[in-house]
Amino acid sequence: MSLPQWIALGLTILAVVFILQNRTTVRIELFWVSVESPLWFILAVVFIVGWVVGVLAARGRYRQRRPH
Repeated sequence: MSLPQWIALGLTILAVVFILQNRTTVRIELFWVSVESPLWFILAVVFIVGWVVGVLAARGRYRQRRPH
């Protein structure tokens, strides 16, 4: 494994531990919507959304660099 992969693995493990240690119920308000949910669930959703955005951004960069 390369150094960036080790760093990504370490950050992923750190994020999972952080999510598991924050299990209280919180209230999230966005504009006119209010939701009560366990903090671990909200953190997991944000983590997954961030991961998907990162993958999509990396795919876009890869497509731009690839010769046609």
